[in-house]
Order: sequence, then structure tokens, then C-alpha cells
Amino acid sequence: MNQNLFSLAWRETVRSAYWGKSLATSIALGFLALYFSANFLILGLFIPKILAESFPNDEPVSKFNSIVLAYFAIDLIVRQLMQKLPTVSFKPLLLQSIRRKTIAKYLLTRSLLNFFNVLPFFLLVPVTIKLVAGTHSVMATAAWFLSLFILIFSNHFLAIYLKWRFNEAEYGFFILLGALAGLFAINHFGIVDLSGGMGKLLDLILIYPAISILFILLPVLFYFLNVRFLLSRMFVNLISGKQKEEKISDYSWLDRLGENGRFIALELKLIWRNKRPRSVAMMTLIMLFYGLLVYKDQHGQPPPEFIFILGGIILVGMFSISYGQFFPAWHSNYFSMLMCQRLTMKQFLKSFYMLVTVISVTCYFLTLPYALMYPKIIYTHLAMLLYNLGVNIPVMFWVGMYSKKRLDLSQSSAMNYQGVSATQWLGALPLMLGPISLFYLFKLALGTVGGYAALGTLGFIGILFHSVIINFFSKQYRKQKHQLIRNYKNS
Repeated sequence: MNQNLFSLAWRETVRSAYWGKSLATSIALGFLALYFSANFLILGLFIPKILAESFPNDEPVSKFNSIVLAYFAIDLIVRQLMQKLPTVSFKPLLLQSIRRKTIAKYLLTRSLLNFFNVLPFFLLVPVTIKLVAGTHSVMATAAWFLSLFILIFSNHFLAIYLKWRFNEAEYGFFILLGALAGLFAINHFGIVDLSGGMGKLLDLILIYPAISILFILLPVLFYFLNVRFLLSRMFVNLISGKQKEEKISDYSWLDRLGENGRFIALELKLIWRNKRPRSVAMMTLIMLFYGLLVYKDQHGQPPPEFIFILGGIILVGMFSISYGQFFPAWHSNYFSMLMCQRLTMKQFLKSFYMLVTVISVTCYFLTLPYALMYPKIIYTHLAMLLYNLGVNIPVMFWVGMYSKKRLDLSQSSAMNYQGVSATQWLGALPLMLGPISLFYLFKLALGTVGGYAALGTLGFIGILFHSVIINFFSKQYRKQKHQLIRNYKNS
């Protein structure tokens, strides 16, 4: 039966209307997978040397074992953000003589074919050979390796279960982040040595390999939790008849901005009520903490200048880039209706510009505390704020004219490439690499501070002439709107 279900899933994929339409996306994802695989392989080869140099007084294997818990915590967060839930069009299957438990088990079994389950293999194989095998018996090494992969599968099923639960709880992901942050604090301040306990357990497996058998209980537990959850939800009436009660938010205070205010209210309602734009907004909040990762000393030296530029782009302009990259496809489901309303294209573009400006300025002020680490962040982020508003937004308007695919707003944005075309990939290059390239060109002539001043000046000029820019693109969008309507209807 499982073989038949796999065959049906394959046929559903290759017969889909989207099959073969996203070649550029598939190639890009393939290169991305190769890139991360190569990075993990290189890291695995150099981990023994890194541990020996960084912790000369510790036994390398024991030190590696104590770090494993942190890896699985990060892995769980990444899976929540990027791993897709196992899905299948099981409504037709429920009408056949197929047990619901069989369908549920098939879904979970198929989910094991996942890049996040394969990626650690590139790290663990060289670590096992170079770090563990040389000092321990074959039996102990095999048990240690098996235990880690059992933990990877445990994390896989736990991530799926939590993600299904979080789909029913609006703030579930933030609860998980809070719980992991609490555990980190408990470990960091020495209240309970969680990482040390995990390290001692893995050390014990190298002494008594038979203990690794007990680890099998974890993935089995999470597997059956998933099966139980699916069985409680796998009914036709729950699939088609369940409706989510929407909360009505009052944006009447925006009416004082006139027609622009009413359209901004429409944008905010779209973001709040739909999963995909809402996840972009949540990701923007999460990425405000990105500076803690990038603004760190490099061997006692401050980070290179491109890190400050990249940090400014991401911290200040994350929302504008993530949201603007798909402009105007966010409105693709009703774009033809929108074009029939008493709404000028100028109002359409200006409302988007005003919304992005307010959010970007807010992000700038929220990231000012990073200046406690490096005071120059005050003017580097200001330069990137001005550049983002004056240069990047016109680039987004230009890219949006060639939007080709309709967006499904009901799906999360993480690892979701529906609606993504070569336009988005090509459009991201000038948004991310443009300011870095320009900075180094200006730096040659004007110095470091002059380079930031030049970027800020370019952005300031764009802001001064934003009305002219919006008028120009309004005319271009009016010429292009019928092509956009056709693109959205045919995708």
C-alpha cells in the first residue's frame, strides 16, 4: 500500500501545472544545497583541529559531545522556520478503502526524505572518522554515530509535531523561542549544566555502547504523537468545514491620511489576516536580533565593513526587501478587481512607499542599541536606511513590473517557492550586493566614512525625488497592468 501511495504522490507531482515551470528555482536550490553540504563537510574535516586549538585542556570528543545539545536546539529552530510539513492530497484517499492510520504513517515516512536529515551526514562522517574512530573501538564508534542520527530523526519528528501544533496556536513559535531562551539561560548561568549532561551521556555511550538502544524510544515517541495528531484531524468535515474566526482590527485612524491611509489599512489587513505576509512580518522581528550574530569581534578585531553594510540592509530593510520583492504580487488574487476601483496607480505605489518607510524607520530606531557594541552603527544603519528608501524601493518597483506569478497567501513564506520566479532571484542581487559594491567603489575615493556618506547621499537624493520616481513608475505600471493581470490569471 505504501508503494502505491508513493507512486500516486509522484504522479501528482509530475502532472502538476507547476511541474517544469520553475527550472531556475530548482537549479538555484540545488546550488544552495551543494553549498551548505560543502560547508558542513569542510567544517567536519576541521572540527578536530578547531577543538584542539580552542580547548587545549579538554578532551576533544567530550567537548564535541557537550556542544551537540546546542546544535539540536538551533536545528529545531531552523526546521520550524524552513522545513515544510509533509502533505498530500489525502481528501480523495479518505473516500477509498485505505485506513487513515496507513495514510498518516505514509506521510511521516515520506517526510524522512528531507535535506535537513541528510545535511548532518556531511558533518558527522568526517568527525566520526577523524575524531572518534581513532581513540575508540568500532562498536563504540558505531553506537555513538547511530545515537546522533537517532537524535536527528527525533528532532525531525518533534519539529513536525510542534509545527502542526503551532499552526493552531498563533504565537506557538514565539513560545518555543522563549522556552529555548530560558533553557539557554539556565545552562549559561550554571543553574543546570544541560550541555554538560548531554556530553556525559554521549561519553557514556562510548564506554557502554548498548545504552544507545534506549535512544530509539525518542523518535518512536514523537512518531506516534504525530500519528495520533493526524488521526484526530484527518476527517473530510474538518478539512473542508473548519473556518478560522478572524479578529477584526480597527485601522480607522489611518483615514486621516486620506486615500493613501485607506490603502495602507488594506495592506495591514492583508499582512495580519494571511499566513504568508504575516510570516514575513514575524521574520522581520526575529531578524532584529541578527546583529548579535554578525556584530562580533573577529579575533579581537571589529568585523569588516561589508558586515556592517550587510547588517544594515538586513536589520533595517528586512521587511522592505522581503515584502517588496513580491510587490505587487501580494494583491495578485484580486489585482484585476483592484484595477477597476477608484484607485489611481500613483496612490497604489505611494501607499506601499509610505508603509515601507514607516516600518524601516521603526526598525532603525529599534536597532540603535547595537551602537553600544560599535558606535559607528548609528551612521552605518542611517546610511543603509536612506539607501533603502531612496534606491532599493525604486528597484523593487522596477522588478515588480515584471511580476509573473500569483502568490498563495495561505502558506508560510519559509521554504515556500510558490510564486517565485527568476525575476525575484535576479531582483535580489542589486538589493543585497548593490550597496556593498558601491560602498567599496566610493571608499577608494572618499575613504570609509565617505563611502557611507555617499551611500546615504544617494538614498537622500532618491527620497527628495520620490514623487518624481512614483509618477514615473505610475505611468509604467499603467502600461503594464494588463500584462500583470494576464500573468496572474495564467499562473
